[in-house]
Amino acid sequence: MPAEEGLAVSKGAAGDDAATQRFCEQVLRRRAPAVATLWLSEPDYTGHHTPLGSPAHRKAIASADNNVRRVAETVAAFDLSGERILFIVGSDHGMETVDDTIDLDGLLVDAALKRSPTSSDVVVAPNGTAALLYFAEPSGGLVAQVARFLETQEWVGRAFVGSKLAVAGLPTNSPMQIALSLKPDERANPHGVPGHSHIVRDSLEPKDCTGFGQHGGLGNNEQRPFLFVSGGGFQPGTHHQRSSLIDIAPTVLRHLDLAANGMDGHALPLRAL
Repeated sequence: MPAEEGLAVSKGAAGDDAATQRFCEQVLRRRAPAVATLWLSEPDYTGHHTPLGSPAHRKAIASADNNVRRVAETVAAFDLSGERILFIVGSDHGMETVDDTIDLDGLLVDAALKRSPTSSDVVVAPNGTAALLYFAEPSGGLVAQVARFLETQEWVGRAFVGSKLAVAGLPTNSPMQIALSLKPDERANPHGVPGHSHIVRDSLEPKDCTGFGQHGGLGNNEQRPFLFVSGGGFQPGTHHQRSSLIDIAPTVLRHLDLAANGMDGHALPLRAL
């Protein structure tokens, strides 16, 4: 099946509405592919550009709910038994409200741990409420010096250094030798949404995101995505166990009676534990 026959993407609420209509009419009803994916940009896009819980953000959430309902109704019309089609709805992350922006490059320069903001001895790769640090000499002493410096910074939540990167599912044998998750807290924003965190400044995109939503680290609120699965043999109930995005593909392959050997994830259990 060509990828375009079972895939619809969009950006913004209006684009989401149009993509959902096309997905239901042209992809599901007309083509009926074995696997179909609809990716909606909301409420992620609005969450990154407005305060969490604001009227605009809540409108984006309501729009996403309506579009998911349209897909669910289309799927139900094809599968009256509710078992033949595996229907999965999920989000890849939650969000924290941005409290402040940390200029990590500047801090490292001031601490004489980086020659200049643009030098390659240490390269900071911001990832929202997290950051990865790459070193020109991964086995050199600078890694330990930077790690010790980060231990003194109150805005650091967790730091994974060297072999400890494996704990976060990251490679240990690359120029990337430190991964940071910034410290979150549970304060509510003006709209009553809990969770704040700092972010690391991105020199390539130096906009002010204070008060808006962000993710990338290990904060409780950004680590609470939802996952809804029905049909395909799944029994009603709530599953209380760790799951991950990498478990989605093996779950789909099992439903299609295809092997999932060698994959990082595992098929989700069909019954609640």
